[in-house]
Amino acid sequence: MIQLPRRSVTRFFIPLIDVLTLLFCIFLLLPLIKSTGDGAAAQEQPAANGKDTRAGANAAKRTREAEQAEQERLKAARQELADIRKEKMEALQQRLFIRVLEIDADTGRLFYQEGDQRAEIRNQSDALKLISRHRDEAGERELYYLFMYPRRLTGYPQRSQIQRYMGWFKEVAHGVDNPLAG
Repeated sequence: MIQLPRRSVTRFFIPLIDVLTLLFCIFLLLPLIKSTGDGAAAQEQPAANGKDTRAGANAAKRTREAEQAEQERLKAARQELADIRKEKMEALQQRLFIRVLEIDADTGRLFYQEGDQRAEIRNQSDALKLISRHRDEAGERELYYLFMYPRRLTGYPQRSQIQRYMGWFKEVAHGVDNPLAG
């Protein structure tokens, strides 16, 4: 037998733990008891009249039809959502003039890809020239710069470099793509 401890709190918890363990075991056995009980009830009560079975079959048929209709509505809603997302993406692409600025993994320097050449943006005057040129190219569309962080962890760019770059491009919309941040 378990010898009860001297403190009153532990005297209460030891029997409580035993009771909770028994209740958990009963909970685990409930699915077994339920499945055997359903079979016995089905054997004891054969179909007494045809009306009950027809009513049950009609109810099951209505339920299946309702489920199928709900599935079709769900499928149509998903398709509509996909179409709306596609339209929004197309509208966004038509409205924005996106340019990607890469940050070098080894030095943290800022680069812009022009054709086959990689041009470094060394200071604010280079950045302002680039912004001016891109605004001319963009025309009516909104200019947006995306800063792409390195794809491997190297310690670059440093926080001071990022703050400097963000200061250079504060006049235009910009965002950051940092795959290692999240």
